[in-house]
Amino acid sequence: ALLPRRLLDPTKNPERLCGTGILQQPVKDYRPIVETEAGRAAERADVHSGKVDLVTSGTVVFLAQTLVNVLNFAFHFFVSRRVGVVAYGSFNALNSAIIVCATPALILTTVVVKYAAEFRSVEDIPHLRALLEWCAKLFGTLALAVLVLGLLLAPGVAAYLHIGAVEPVFFAATVLAFYLFLPVRGLLQGIESFGAFAFSVSSEAIIKVAFAVVLTALGLGLNGALGAWIVGLAVSALYTYGVLFRRFWGVKPARLKIDYRRLMLTMGNVTVATLLVSSLGFSDVLVVKHFFDPRAAGLYSAAALSGRMIFMLVNFLPAVVLPKAAIFAREGRGARPILMQAFGVLGLLIGASLALYFFFPSFIITTLAGKAFAAGSPFVFPYGIAAALLAILNTVVYYRMGTHQFSFLIPLAIVAAAQLGLMFAFHSSALQVIYILIGCDAVALLCTLTPSARPEAAGIT
Repeated sequence: ALLPRRLLDPTKNPERLCGTGILQQPVKDYRPIVETEAGRAAERADVHSGKVDLVTSGTVVFLAQTLVNVLNFAFHFFVSRRVGVVAYGSFNALNSAIIVCATPALILTTVVVKYAAEFRSVEDIPHLRALLEWCAKLFGTLALAVLVLGLLLAPGVAAYLHIGAVEPVFFAATVLAFYLFLPVRGLLQGIESFGAFAFSVSSEAIIKVAFAVVLTALGLGLNGALGAWIVGLAVSALYTYGVLFRRFWGVKPARLKIDYRRLMLTMGNVTVATLLVSSLGFSDVLVVKHFFDPRAAGLYSAAALSGRMIFMLVNFLPAVVLPKAAIFAREGRGARPILMQAFGVLGLLIGASLALYFFFPSFIITTLAGKAFAAGSPFVFPYGIAAALLAILNTVVYYRMGTHQFSFLIPLAIVAAAQLGLMFAFHSSALQVIYILIGCDAVALLCTLTPSARPEAAGIT
């Protein structure tokens, strides 16, 4: 079945959908699934605890994310060994640029999840069909625009990053275009089709690694690695859109009525927050690639990859913290226990990881990138500290977004700008850059931990 049996009951607040920025008119004539008082109480308890659905779907997504992380490690494992230190430095610089520029895709995915969940909750399949068509048109237009911009800007970007050819830059732009085409995955999440969602993200990673092994073995180097990434994304996009259009085949789409003003307000806050975190976490590789010699930049990239494994290890937490904090905030309950539980998990996983980084830095970097990168081992533990602070910061930012508190944005923007300025001014060594990361991430974390005076309007929650 497309929709689960247990649905949220909008009749408890008939203006719920109208006030979200999703619909401009409230849903009328909705009859709850369970009519008796006992049935409604059981339904409410099941919705809030999510004993079956949450555990099952959470396990599926966690396993898929774990597989993706392992395969991403395998991808870097093969690429770093096949292309060499200098080319891998170029690859990691392009990878960091893709991560930063793909931030809008994360925002769009969040919006699509919200829309789809609202329509699913009232069994509004025509609006889901309309949402799918809207996504296909909007994201397809964005992807084409990025391809055109990539073609125009490739020579300048290649010169800035000291990459000897424009082709890798255009391939990186193609990767970015596909990421801007795939926020439609959020529709799978919103209708709770987690199996299809898991297959979508897993298939991308599996095909990317398989083609990377083949193409780099054929001597295609940096272009082969990026080409493999493109193939994986293309197959995932075909699968995702194919599944969704097949699922809604024959459904006449309804007319979408969206409160764009409130929606854009919330999207703006979320976008700025996500961009600032991305800048704090990934801009350093671009700066180092510009100022350092190619070999030093390659060693730094390997150390950054090692450190970011900590970030990836705990990256599932924000996806859990955000919706739980939003539910608590909507019900007027204090959401701080959610954050405290997240801190407990972060402390356990990060503490164990940093211990390994402290005692076995050479083993970690050579296992990830190869023996040619052993000279970067002194940077592994310090960068691990920076990545750990960034992971905690990212979790707190998602918590603040869930509780609709955005007063931290201005202080966070100041810290992000200061970090860039300091790295441009002081970059005599890799350790100096890493110490700047540690200091700025710590200050940024303190800024986000300062409680907001009041929650802002959610717009889409």
